[in-house]
Amino acid sequence: MKTTKELDQKINEFPEHLSALAKYLMKDIDGGNLSNTQMEERIRKEIRETVLEDINK
Repeated sequence: MKTTKELDQKINEFPEHLSALAKYLMKDIDGGNLSNTQMEERIRKEIRETVLEDINK
């Protein structure tokens, strides 16, 4: 899956930390090197870390 200009524009409108996270995950998806299970685990990990950081603020 390749990102489109429209998707990139929407991602760039996210707050900085979410934009960076979305770009990181999209790069993994585009690379196609991870299984669905690995992608799910990576997404869960990133969401967990983001939530914990937000709670600790």
